[in-house]
Amino acid sequence: MISIKNIALATACTSVLLATPALANETYVCTHGNQERQISVVYANEGQAVPCEVTYTKLSGTESLWQAQNQEGYCEEKATAFVEKQRAWGWDCAKK
Repeated sequence: MISIKNIALATACTSVLLATPALANETYVCTHGNQERQISVVYANEGQAVPCEVTYTKLSGTESLWQAQNQEGYCEEKATAFVEKQRAWGWDCAKK
């Protein structure tokens, strides 16, 4: 039999989970002619903004450009600025 206490606990847990936005890795794909680059914000733990890193992938491989251990928003800011720099260089970038 389900008690009112269990229902209240389940409702409270569900409310917390729904109120917390899930952070998923985000990737921008940039193209120029037949070339493609990817700029990604990668989160170490799903649902947590830090630690994170910004990776840059091109034909020669993937490299880590920036990392943050405890400054929320740092990786997103760096990735966005790098995407804008790519656009200024003539690349067409879109969020995947």
